[in-house]
Amino acid sequence: MATLEKIRKKSALLFIIIIVALLAFILGDFLTSGRTYFGHPTTVAKAGGVTVEFQDYQQRLAQAGEQLRNQGRDYSSDMLTQTVIQGLLTEKLLNKEYEDLGIKVTDQELTDALTGSAPHPAAQQMIYYLSQQLGLPEISGAVVFDAIQNPAKYGLPAEAGQQLRSIWADQEKNVEASMLNQKFMGLINGLYTYNKLDAKAYYDDNAVARHIAYVNRDIAGIPDEEIEFSDADVKAYWESEKENYRIPEETREIQYIYVPIEPSRADRIEGQNAVENALVALNEKPGTEGVAADTRFAVSTERVPLSAIRDNNLSKFVKETPAGTASIISREADSYTIAKVLETSTGIDSINISMIQAAPEVNLDSILSTITPSTALASYSNGSNIAAQDSVWTSLEANGIDTKLRNTLANATIGKAFVYTDSIQGNAVSAIYRVNKRNSPKDFYEIALIEYTVDPSQQTLTDLTTALRTYVSNNSSVDEFEKNATDAGYSLLSDQISNSSTGIGNARESRRFVKWAMDAKKGQVSPLLQDDRQSYLLAVAVKDIYKDYLPYTSPAVNTRLTTLARNAKKAEKLVADYAGKANDIEGYSKIMGAEVAEGNVNITTPTLLNIGIGESALQGAIAAAPQGKLVGPLKGNRGVMVFEVKQIDTDNRPYNEAEYGNRFNSTFGLARRPNTLVLLLGSDKIDNRSLNFIQGVGE
Repeated sequence: MATLEKIRKKSALLFIIIIVALLAFILGDFLTSGRTYFGHPTTVAKAGGVTVEFQDYQQRLAQAGEQLRNQGRDYSSDMLTQTVIQGLLTEKLLNKEYEDLGIKVTDQELTDALTGSAPHPAAQQMIYYLSQQLGLPEISGAVVFDAIQNPAKYGLPAEAGQQLRSIWADQEKNVEASMLNQKFMGLINGLYTYNKLDAKAYYDDNAVARHIAYVNRDIAGIPDEEIEFSDADVKAYWESEKENYRIPEETREIQYIYVPIEPSRADRIEGQNAVENALVALNEKPGTEGVAADTRFAVSTERVPLSAIRDNNLSKFVKETPAGTASIISREADSYTIAKVLETSTGIDSINISMIQAAPEVNLDSILSTITPSTALASYSNGSNIAAQDSVWTSLEANGIDTKLRNTLANATIGKAFVYTDSIQGNAVSAIYRVNKRNSPKDFYEIALIEYTVDPSQQTLTDLTTALRTYVSNNSSVDEFEKNATDAGYSLLSDQISNSSTGIGNARESRRFVKWAMDAKKGQVSPLLQDDRQSYLLAVAVKDIYKDYLPYTSPAVNTRLTTLARNAKKAEKLVADYAGKANDIEGYSKIMGAEVAEGNVNITTPTLLNIGIGESALQGAIAAAPQGKLVGPLKGNRGVMVFEVKQIDTDNRPYNEAEYGNRFNSTFGLARRPNTLVLLLGSDKIDNRSLNFIQGVGE
């Protein structure tokens, strides 16, 4: 029994140890990743009751990236991730809104949009493309749909039906989404459209102009020492417009040092010597042998007529330089371009041809017997096993054109069709060609372009890295980091970042460094950071963390508010100095030291005379003032004003509700409507968790 009791006690102890260890493991993972055991580990973002899950996000990101690559566009993957997240949130919020509002697209509406006499704009391109590609008798959604259901009827293989059904199903989804959005935006746009009161108020505001005489004293020239001004004044100004500084998610104020990895002076001297040596070698040796063994030089060749050369420097070089001579034709920053004319020859720039291509079972000889010089070869196309086209201009000297075909077309009789047969990987292929026109022979130049870029050496990278790493190590608090940057030769930059930031400042592909800053504590300084392309070094310090509002202490906010608050204090001083000291405009002109001026004021004009924009308080006072009464001194944003309304002019144009309603819309209506995501979110915040799916950084 004693033995059993010991086992029981040890079992209980062992159980407790296991539980504690498991909890420690879970807690540790929670603290480091924040997403594995609690919450939703696959949620990338959430807002307004909807979520973006990792699988959907990853799929959409891949599609967007592929589309941009197919278009040949350079793009920032960091920026694309946030664009995709915002797009998915918008879609999901819209779908939720459709459901809440009961907005639907009926089956009949969708059928009409795809197969009706007037297809929906979102479907028109697909219908046109498929109608053309399938060789259908007319461009019609109804005919396309019939071909999908009955491919044999239109001479299409059976397997085409399945592929086309997939395309059609995707298009149905796109059209339905577009129609739902149209219905929803129709409701929303109604909120930003004028009513009768809006139209009449806009007419009244624009119909009246007040001609005033005024004196304005600018606050410029008043020393700061003449006013009592403190941090409390800046804070009070911030409180008065606090809502302007509300932020949708936690934001961090950072200071950072950005060091581009660029060639040093020694690197540039070495690069210039390399280019000069290459020039000597290129001029001494045939072709491009002079740089063949040096991988730092990128060589490309092309054979073109002079008329096809678009670069002015290259064109001038070819005209003036004998073959076999190399020369630098351009230098931009650290990039050199050397050109060399390898040889000159004659050739036919381009010809105009008609052609017929057909499946192997088609007898081209029988077709050839029916062709005359005036026959339109395109008429032989049947949408199934014969494709043909007329009057196509093509270059005989283009890179990649088969030598045998080039020679055949160059020597073919003008206007006479012929069957051309060749062999590709042992298989005979045939086509009918007819040369309609042939340009006269031209001089062709075989040109070599040799590109060289001076890159930073390993020594340069080592020097830059060592210097910044040493600085970070010696300045490990945000105060030291900020204070000593200039003396160390670094420019200190600032930025405000959040979980949704695409990067830090102008540092390309730096979102993973945003992750470091969002995970760091206030006052913490990062290790040395470097991008994957080795194009820059970065060091970041977290200066402050903001939750709901950008505070008045935020540098960017503080700079603006300090100026405004100080200006307001100076204007208040002037008001106190001048109030009641004169009885007319001329009297105030003398004591304020400013000339009397006149002008017309309209309450809707954004700029007040020569005083500036944003003077709504002064414009409101002028609009409310009776004619003939001296008003002021009044405080403006930039000074103090005294005025008298001399005359009130009323526009005699008749009131037209539609006209002034449309003018209201263009000024205050749809143009002021926020973007869809902001509109749908309202006061809700975006919980962007995408940084959780980025690997951390460190040395």
